[in-house]
Amino acid sequence: MKRGLSHAEDDHAPFDRFDWDRLRVFRAVARTGSMSAAASVLGGSLPTISRRVTDLESALHTELFHRHHTGVDLTEAGRTLLRHADLMADTIQAAQDEVGGAANDEGNYLQLICSEALALYWIAPRLSEFQLSNPDLVIDLTITDTPSDFHRLAGDIALQMSRPTESDLVARRIGRSHYAGFVSSDWQATYPLPSSLADLAQAGALIHAPYTEHLNRSGNALPELSMMRRMNAMEAMVSFCQCRVAPALLPTHLTDRFAQLVACPAPRMPALDIWLYHTPRARKLKNGGRLLDWLHGIFAPEESDWFRQVDVTR
Repeated sequence: MKRGLSHAEDDHAPFDRFDWDRLRVFRAVARTGSMSAAASVLGGSLPTISRRVTDLESALHTELFHRHHTGVDLTEAGRTLLRHADLMADTIQAAQDEVGGAANDEGNYLQLICSEALALYWIAPRLSEFQLSNPDLVIDLTITDTPSDFHRLAGDIALQMSRPTESDLVARRIGRSHYAGFVSSDWQATYPLPSSLADLAQAGALIHAPYTEHLNRSGNALPELSMMRRMNAMEAMVSFCQCRVAPALLPTHLTDRFAQLVACPAPRMPALDIWLYHTPRARKLKNGGRLLDWLHGIFAPEESDWFRQVDVTR
């Protein structure tokens, strides 16, 4: 039996075939190379993504992908459709920018997506001064260590520890986040400082789960780290470390706020690159440009040594 729409449905086929939601899903699958990766990027379920693609293929009476066990490849028809879908996406983005700009051409509301370590201990303590200087700007600071949340949360600007994979974003590496083992000054007065990763693991050191995930993805994971206690909340880790519950592996810039934290003489930990990225629209907005320039400034070497290429703070 031929797969496709019924004769009655064909009366509306010219519109239905190019339903934008289906095309949006199609583009995500084409860009990521798999249904599951597209589901992760779009925040949907794998069955929903697969059904959307199948519906689009049925509407167009052609296969758009060759499916295999590791993912999908575009067919010739799929490559043709992707070229047109990209043009449509550019047109839609331009329309959104123009219409949105007419209502808000200075960008009075911006969504800033930021990893926890940077948001809580570097951005937030400095944001109030910037906000006072820009009272017409409303900044919605959302904390997440999952880069794929950017589009799902309708982000304008993001600071994350990995480079975005989306081709429609403007990205720049603005520094490095260095990590070290820390104890409280009270701990140091009672116990010897851990001098190796094995010492930290034996002492029940805490490690931030997103940090280990970044290291695993980049191939920089160390065996001793798997023996440490993983926590999802860095604020809890800092509290535990300050109260002498356990040592913790933390970004070195936290000592800018917590002088009582003492760095251990253990080997240096792998650093993570800090990526600042944004939509093309964000830079065009008056307030978007101001916020981006301010973010670049607070990570500049003349502002602080914490984020240099080489850890010079220890």
